[in-house]
Formats: sequence, C-alpha cells, structure tokens
Amino acid sequence: MKKKIWGVVAFAAIAGLALSGCSADPLSDGDSSTGGSGDASLTPLKVVVAPIHFEPAYIALGEGFFEEEGLDVELIRGADPTSNIARVVSGEVDITTGSLGTLITSAAAGVPVVAIGGNGFTDAEVPTSGILVMESSDIQGVADLSGRTVGIQGLNTGSEIGMFLAAEDANIDPLSIERVEIASSGMETALVEGTIDGVLASAPFYGQLMARDDVRLISNPSTEFLAGSPITLWTVTETWVENNADTAAAFVRAMEKAQAFYEDPANVEAILDITAEVSDVDRGVLTEA
Repeated sequence: MKKKIWGVVAFAAIAGLALSGCSADPLSDGDSSTGGSGDASLTPLKVVVAPIHFEPAYIALGEGFFEEEGLDVELIRGADPTSNIARVVSGEVDITTGSLGTLITSAAAGVPVVAIGGNGFTDAEVPTSGILVMESSDIQGVADLSGRTVGIQGLNTGSEIGMFLAAEDANIDPLSIERVEIASSGMETALVEGTIDGVLASAPFYGQLMARDDVRLISNPSTEFLAGSPITLWTVTETWVENNADTAAAFVRAMEKAQAFYEDPANVEAILDITAEVSDVDRGVLTEA
C-alpha cells in the first residue's frame, strides 16, 4: 500500500502539483481572524487554519493551551493548501496548514517549507471525507467516474491522492476523471443543481451531504487508502523554524493538548459547536452526522 501511495505522489509531482496560483474558499473571509490579545508578555503568532480539521486550533485558543505555552495566537481562516503555503512563504503568517501532497511537491520544487507537526490523522474506521453523487445518478462506483466531473476543494494540492488511488484500484486512468475546483461550502449546491457529477467532500461538509436523502456515497478513498496519514500538516519555512525553534516546540505542545481534547468523547458537543460556528454549517445536521 505504501508503494501505491508514494507512486501516486510522484505522479502528482510530475503532473505539476507545485506551488502555483491561489484559489479562495468562502470559508475564508480574507481578513477573518480570531485571537491575538496583544499581550506583550506572550510571543505573537499568526496561524492559518484550513477549511477542514480546524477544530483543534480553535480548541487550543479557547481552552487557553496557547497561552499556557506563552503564545498569543491569531487564527486566520485559510483556503486551499497551495494558497495557504504561499502565505507562509511570503512571510504574511508564521505557521500555516498544508496538505501532505502539497508539502511534498512544494519541497521537491525547491520551496523552503517543512512540517513541524501533524494536525490529526485519517482514521481507518471513521470516514470524514468521501466521493458523493446524487441518488438519481447512474454512477455506481469509482469505475464510473471516467469522463465525469468531480468537484474538489483545491486543484493540484494533493487532495486528489486518495481519489487517484481509488481510480487506480478500479482500473481506470486517474486523469480520466475531470476535476473541477469548487469551494467546500459550494459543493452541495453544485452537486444538487447538476453542475458536476460528483464531489470529493471533507468534514464538515461531508457530514452535511451525507445527511441528505437524495445524496449517495460511492467511496471513502482516504479511509481505504490513506489511513494513518496526516489530515493536514502544520507548515513553516525553514528559516522561520531555524530562528524560532522554541516557539515551534511550544506551538506543537499546545496543539498536542488540543488534539487530546478533540479526541476525548466527553467533548463531542463542544467540538460540534466549534465546527458549526466556524464553518457556518447547521448544528443539527452535524449532530445527525
């Protein structure tokens, strides 16, 4: 399995999954940020969070884990992994959220970025993303996606790796699937209105779609092929971590506390509240999912 994963990563690099261009997601308000107290006794940090698995960062802020580690963190809503990494490379922010695929291909292209920690891992038992189609669609499985359009959150960012592996497993050419870039929050509308044939959606929008009676799941490629891999990675420039090793370590410690909070079943309701507020997804739908 590892050989298949890295084979597709290499293929993605050849196909051009390097830093190029930026795309926005409505989850990002541009200037939308949270935190940043201005306390002079704390080390200020600007951190970009992705439209997926952002909850641990907000937990660290709300529960005071950042402050415990001497950090004054401002969380800034980001978009796709490529544009998020561009922001850290430009020096606009200190730490950003990147995908495994984007980090690998960016580094291969000579972009001086490194990961300082993982932000959650793909669970083999609990799917949080998948390929979905309308119930009325004639698409029954991944093999039927050849020549069809599938909406994804970011083109050439590595988000396609799971789908590529599923396509290979179904004996179709991964590039025969026509990928269309669509903001996560716009996937439901595009699918229901028939603009595209399917979507590769991630939580919390995956759960929102799964709650619909007229939408059908055809594959959970990340769970099947990428279990144990990071959902996202906390990414910095090489220069930044060389000059701020203690700050990076403090950030990782705070996020470890947040991840422990996130994984505690006693905190499910609090986490759903964060998900609904940040992503503007109906709280009731999240409870059902």
